[in-house]
Amino acid sequence: MFRSCLFKIILICLSTVFIPLGQTSAHIVLQSTRFMSVLPGDEVTLDCSMAAGVRMSSYIMYWYKQDHYGEPIQLIIKENDKPTQNYEAILNTNDNRFSLKVSKVTAQDSVTYYCAAGHMHVYCDSSASQAYFGNGTKLTVLERDVKEPEVEILKPSGIETRCKKTITLVCVAEKFYPDHVSITWTLGDKEIKENVATDPYATQDKTTKLFSMTSRLKVSKKEFKPKNKYRCTVNFYNGTHDISDNTDEINGIEGISLDIN
Repeated sequence: MFRSCLFKIILICLSTVFIPLGQTSAHIVLQSTRFMSVLPGDEVTLDCSMAAGVRMSSYIMYWYKQDHYGEPIQLIIKENDKPTQNYEAILNTNDNRFSLKVSKVTAQDSVTYYCAAGHMHVYCDSSASQAYFGNGTKLTVLERDVKEPEVEILKPSGIETRCKKTITLVCVAEKFYPDHVSITWTLGDKEIKENVATDPYATQDKTTKLFSMTSRLKVSKKEFKPKNKYRCTVNFYNGTHDISDNTDEINGIEGISLDIN
């Protein structure tokens, strides 16, 4: 009876949640599968587990969904709930695993699913309403054939090369489906993480259903030399495995003026 009461109280606290970028707790709640693709009408099972040394039985487990980036996530189901027409929660505390089974999927099921672990507190204060979220699993119910991205680095503009201290390289990934991509920049064999701005999500052409996405890298003019080769790599998950050979590269340009008027 007391645990049932806890469920009801925590459910009120956590029924609708915003997750700011970078606020997931993937070191506690683990969702190893980042992307999944299925056909309409299929059944799919999503899994999450807990980090080593963390017992799932010490938490109340939930599944949430987020329809679009930046929107609040909505509670779907929690542990020990009765299955609904489309969702079933499966808890296995012995294996430290919590699963969500989604049946007869449609295009409306193409969302990001988050597994969460909530503390068993009674009051909805700052500690009670805290929950630990996994990184999420993006599910796509396919509406067209899978297509790998076309990748191009746009050359810097003449104004930048003449008048600014930094140069912006723009990597464009386009005409891909589904939107299961991530973009990285490298200089030689070293990944670049600073001065990189990547779109938070891909945009879709409503007619073709194809996606596009961009990433921008700011480079000092002093570093933009012919000996330096900058590469943009678009990692694409095609439904069975990751493909990382969708790349473009550009070398620095000789003789760029460093005079800023």
